[in-house]
Parts: sequence; C-alpha cells; structure tokens
Amino acid sequence: MRVRDGKEILSIIDPIKDKILEARLSGRNEEFGKPALDDIGLKMAEDKLASALLGGSSVLIVCRANPDHVLAVSTLIRGLNLIVKGLQTTRDVVQTSRGALGDDVRRFNLKYFCCRSIAEDPKVDLGLDRELESKPDLIILLDPVCELIPRIKRNQVTADIVTLVTHRGDMPNDVVRVGPRQDKAIVTATKEYTVTAIAHELVLRCRNRLIELLSEHARTQALTAQLKTAGLEVNETFVALSYLCDDMPMAPHVRGIVGCGVDRISRGWTLQPRTSHSRGILCYGLRHLLVESEANYPFTTQQLQMRLIPLFSSVCYSASPETLVECLLADKTKLAQEKASKASFLKAKTYFPSLKHLASLIGANPRINGLSAQDVELLTEYEEREFDNDARLFPIYAERCYAETGKTQLVRSQIDNGLVRCFLRSDYVNVNDVLRDIGFRLGERSAFRFWADAFSGDFLLGANEFSDFKMELDCYLKNCTPNAAFLGAAIIDGPLASSQRVTALAQWLEKQAWGRLFPEPIFEQEFVVRSSSVVMDAHQRFLVDDYCNGNDQCGGAFEMLWRNCAPSHLGRLSAGQIVSVRYRLRTTRDASFSEVYGDVIELEILELGELN
Repeated sequence: MRVRDGKEILSIIDPIKDKILEARLSGRNEEFGKPALDDIGLKMAEDKLASALLGGSSVLIVCRANPDHVLAVSTLIRGLNLIVKGLQTTRDVVQTSRGALGDDVRRFNLKYFCCRSIAEDPKVDLGLDRELESKPDLIILLDPVCELIPRIKRNQVTADIVTLVTHRGDMPNDVVRVGPRQDKAIVTATKEYTVTAIAHELVLRCRNRLIELLSEHARTQALTAQLKTAGLEVNETFVALSYLCDDMPMAPHVRGIVGCGVDRISRGWTLQPRTSHSRGILCYGLRHLLVESEANYPFTTQQLQMRLIPLFSSVCYSASPETLVECLLADKTKLAQEKASKASFLKAKTYFPSLKHLASLIGANPRINGLSAQDVELLTEYEEREFDNDARLFPIYAERCYAETGKTQLVRSQIDNGLVRCFLRSDYVNVNDVLRDIGFRLGERSAFRFWADAFSGDFLLGANEFSDFKMELDCYLKNCTPNAAFLGAAIIDGPLASSQRVTALAQWLEKQAWGRLFPEPIFEQEFVVRSSSVVMDAHQRFLVDDYCNGNDQCGGAFEMLWRNCAPSHLGRLSAGQIVSVRYRLRTTRDASFSEVYGDVIELEILELGELN
C-alpha cells in the first residue's frame, strides 16, 4: 500500500475546503453589516473607567441572569483585576499627577449585582437599592431593560452611568452608550456583538488609555510593559463562548473569534490544570464546568453548544448566576470544582430543556430541503397555547410543542393579581433581544418583567397588556423573515472521492466553527452495500463501495454509521443494495471504528434488495 505524503494529501483536499467555504461565504457577507462600535461612546467610557482605576473609585456592574451577562461580568472583573495587578507590581512607583498610584489603585473597588427575574416582585426587590446606597462612583449597566435607568436615577445616584448595549437604540443624554454605531446608513438588524465582546473591547481600550495617562511617569516603561503583558487575552475564550450562548450568525469576524476560542480550550485541556490556568489558556472554573457538562475532547462548537451552553442557561434560569461567576473567577481548583458541582446540581433540579433543537443547525438531523415561500411565511407566525399545570414545567411543555410543530411557541398561564405568566420559545429570533425590545416599547410603567436567553424566555406582564405584547411580537417576527429563511436549508456539498475521505479532511472539518448561517458540510453520493451489522439494537454500521455509473468497484471500502434507524422494525441493509446517502465525515479515536467514517443523515434505497 502506497503511503501518500502531506503535500499530496493537501493537493487532494484543498479544493474540497475551498468549495465548502465558498458555498457558505458567497452572497452572505452583506447580511452581517459592519462590525464597528460607536467610537465616541467607547472613548468616553474608557476615560471614565481608566480614571476610576487610577483614582481608586468604586465601580458597580449591574447585569441580568443571562449566560451572556455572566460571561461579560467575568470578563470585566478578571480583566480589570489583571490591570490593577499590573499597576501594583512596580513597588517603587510613588507619585503621579493623580496622587499616590499604589495606594489609590489598591482602593479600587469592583462589585457586581445581578437583577432578579420574574420570580421576585420589583416592589420588594431591594437588592439593587441596597447596592446603590453605597454610593458607587461609576455604574456599568449591561444591556439594561427599560425600567433600570429610571430606577437608578430615582435613588438620587450621582455616579456616572455607562451602558454596554448590543442594539442601536438610543439612551438618555446623560448616559454613556457603548455599542454598535448608530449610523443611519446601516440598515441591517443583525446583531454584530454580544455584551461580552463589547466588555472585552472596553477592557482593552481602558488598558491602552492607562498607558497614555502614565506616559509622563518616571517608571512609564515598566508600567507599560506590565500593562501590555497583563494577560487580558484570557478573556477571548469568554467572548467565543458568548457568541455560542447567543447563537450568533457565523459572520467572518465571529467565526474567527469562536475558532480561536475553541482552539484555546482544546489546547488548555491537554496541559496540566495549574499550567493552563497560570498561562491564561484554560481557567480552573471552565475546565471543571466542561467536566460537569460531559463535553468530550477534542472540543468543537457543536460539543460546547450541546453540552456546556445548556448548563449556563439552566443555572441562570434557576436564579443562581453568581455560582457561574464565582466558578469562572476561581483561582483555586478546589473552589472551582465545588462551584462547578453546584452548577451541575442546579441544572439537574431545574426544569429546563437541553439544546437538542440546535441539531437542525450544526448537529445530526438538519432539515435538508430548502424552504418554500409558504414555509417562510409559516416561520413568521407563532402558536399560542394555554398551560394551567405547574409553572415550573413551562419550559418543558413549550419545548415539546416546539418539537412537534417547528413553530414559535407562546405558552401562557393566568395567575393572581391580574398578571399573565408566559414562556416564549423560538429558533428564528433571539428571544432575549425580542423581550428586551418589546419591554422598551411597552414602557417603564408596564408590569413587564422577564428572564431570557437566545432561545427561550419566561416573562410576566399585566393581563391588559397581553394584546399589546402580541402585536409587538407579530411585528418583530415579520421583520425577521430573511434570517428565518436560512434556518431550514442545509448546504449539500456533493460527493467525496475515496481519496478525499481521509483523516486530514475530517479533522479540518472538526476544527471549524460551524453554526447559524454557516452549517456543517453534508456530502451526498451513491454507494453499494457490502455488509451491515446492528449496533445496540438501534443503530446500523455498514460497509460500502462507491457506485459510479453502474460500477460498484470505484474506490475502497468505506464504513458508515446510521444512528437511530430502528433495524429491529425495518430490517437491516443487505449486501448488494444500492443506496443514496447524505452524511457527514467524522473521525474518531475509538478503536471500534476506522479512523474516518460517515455519519448518516439520510438514506434512501435506490435498488431494493432482500433485507436480512
């Protein structure tokens, strides 16, 4: 058997790579808009944050119980603490134009507060009011809801307010807005950044601003070197996870960040825990969360979205986001393990569905056929259902209805005091963004209060406001028709020659950042079955030859796995059958499989044979 060298293999698989990427990138870049932040607001925010650091001020971060917000809080706290550590390292720094640098920086106080969701009445939720009594000098609001800023102002707070927002809406004139540019020429409604990505950019800009402010200091070279080597790159992993949490469309800039973040996680996993944590590659907390979520190495975007992200959403839905923040920021492996175990326990006792529905985007069972115009119209509608059972079962009931119909689900239940509790479930819009925007339209006097992630939301509102809410939801869904149309169609990448079904291509496919609007490749071709066997009474493993123009001897034998095909009822494939198969190319390190195999998505028998 002739062994092919690396150059020969690359010459064979490179055309396939180019074809796959071109099919996904062509004609879609214009939909993602320009990933640019408002530089004016960003500059004002970095000035205020840098001044707070040098002046030893008190900073309060206010967030919601949302996976993206948990990662954003962790990014801000870890990044700013690393900057403070860099400023304190040089012991002979005594005086700057702003006073004693060492003493002031040590007084810098950074806290966060997570606003509760619908479980608590806002009239008795005094946690934020107690935090505001400490008179912070700077307040950072993460994607605030409608009533939050007026509530802070009613407490007669004199602090500067900075908001990190992902939408292009306006903010009060006395509030610093950090978010996408409000350029009227930009008409796309596609979100370009998560809150975590904006928080990471703010930390980097704050570091650069500090270097400018300390340029006249006697020890400017030492301070500059320490700030530049503070290790802020560790937060890039959190940014990548936030894009997966928020199910962001895989625009080129998103794919680059997600790909690098997933690669950092895999590299850190192969190192000793203490080494990867100290080098800022993989922190203790994230390592233990991966263990608790049962994600398998090598990590992929699909692994993280199917395993890790549901853990984040469940813990946030259980109103315990502090557990995740403490876990991600833990500097001791024992503490990280305890917090990760607690997060796993909270997930186990919370009635919250997994993200199996993401299989239609990157997993094993996509909708193959393209959507007709009538289908697209159906995607803009929603089904309204009544549910009078235990409210804790809202998420499970909504998920079951969604799995049955494929339509956006609005489940509601009447409760006391003239209020309606609802659960919204959809893949076609970002539910968190929908509920936040509708909250602004309903106004601060509304009783509207919600918890949400990218796929589902639990909210409370007055019974007399329910009709207004439905009108706003109708409008939002109709405006999102173009994005919805892309969800149903998978891209078929044609056949693979036997020389192209190699480990190098399978591993390249495994490492890519697949996701929304950038689906994992599916190959399609005809084979002749040589033999088959049943695996665990539910799956079939079979060996095939390529079928080319009536010739069943094109190429070598290729192993395929057909999951959940119920061979006990349908019978298994028999030798000599000609089948048309749509499959994904996989590689495995398990000795029970060959190095490369085909994971069957759809199979059609073209020439009937007698089943065994």
